[in-house]
Amino acid sequence: MGMAGDDVRGYPPRRTPPAGVRPTPPPRRFAPQPPHVYKRRRRVAVLLLVLFVLLFIRACVPSEHDREMRAWKEQANQALEQPLDVGEEIAPSRPVEMRVPSLDMTAEFDDADCRVEGGAVVPSSADRACAFTVDDRPYVLPGTSSSDIVVLAGDGGGAGAFRSLSDERSLTPGTSMYLKTRESGDRWLKYQVTDLHDPYEGALPDTADIWGNVPMPGRLLTIARTGGTGSSGGDVSFAVVGWQLQGVVDQLE
Repeated sequence: MGMAGDDVRGYPPRRTPPAGVRPTPPPRRFAPQPPHVYKRRRRVAVLLLVLFVLLFIRACVPSEHDREMRAWKEQANQALEQPLDVGEEIAPSRPVEMRVPSLDMTAEFDDADCRVEGGAVVPSSADRACAFTVDDRPYVLPGTSSSDIVVLAGDGGGAGAFRSLSDERSLTPGTSMYLKTRESGDRWLKYQVTDLHDPYEGALPDTADIWGNVPMPGRLLTIARTGGTGSSGGDVSFAVVGWQLQGVVDQLE
């Protein structure tokens, strides 16, 4: 038998709290919420779940448009060791006029090369486009025998020469473009859209999907400046369209 005052179950005896010390009250139970509060919470939870699923699908599951773009990019970045054979030769020369019939677009070109400001290619004037060639880059003038990529730039602003090319939604793979050069005379070099990009200034020079990693005869890029003020006032944004030479035509189709 245990001694007086001991708990026979092995626990220390319950002691009376010292005078002036109030015992700790039991946990307070919260009053139940009205039914409509629980319904509202369930609705919010379901909406959040649906939103999460949609975001997951958009981020992880490629859409038909994404798959189409990837296929066009893979085709455009295939290595071409020799200039394209389009049936006749038009020597590389300065572009004179560009037209995109589906956009009702016509652009004329400066005689001089594009300028470079803050690492970005910019046209000499807003209402005329320009070709970009430089000694330490493989960019060439357009022609059927051009040995590498052609780069054309224009202002994509409200009155700019490339304003119609600043919105990717206006173009789809296969859209036709026609380019007249000094050497083509009254004939046109025909190109078609292969890929679309919207890089910022910092990302543009290092994007392999745009410039490729190998010589790319027949590939042409149009670069439309769409926003920003440069390094001191925020990144410049661009709409970049990749085109592939299809041949030479006598008139717009």
